[in-house]
Amino acid sequence: MSTLIKRCAQAGSLESGDALVQVAPSDGEKLALHIKSKVGPRFSKSMHESVHAVAEELGVTAAAVEIVDRGALDFVLRARVTTALRRAMEAEIHE
Repeated sequence: MSTLIKRCAQAGSLESGDALVQVAPSDGEKLALHIKSKVGPRFSKSMHESVHAVAEELGVTAAAVEIVDRGALDFVLRARVTTALRRAMEAEIHE
């Protein structure tokens, strides 16, 4: 089952050790991912895999995702992507 992205959302910051993740509805039928990172040449494959894994876990098959990475570790990136996608799906996040 595919989950629809209903609105634009973001999570994270531009602080060192973090990542800013922005999500928007996509006209296409797949995940459009753009990552800007100073460590991109070395870690871009791993970052792409993490984003696709989170999207798959949430059932998201189509979205425009932009990430500005400032040295975030994998668990931080996954948390930011999860939060941005949930906000974009308008899912309730229970505290």
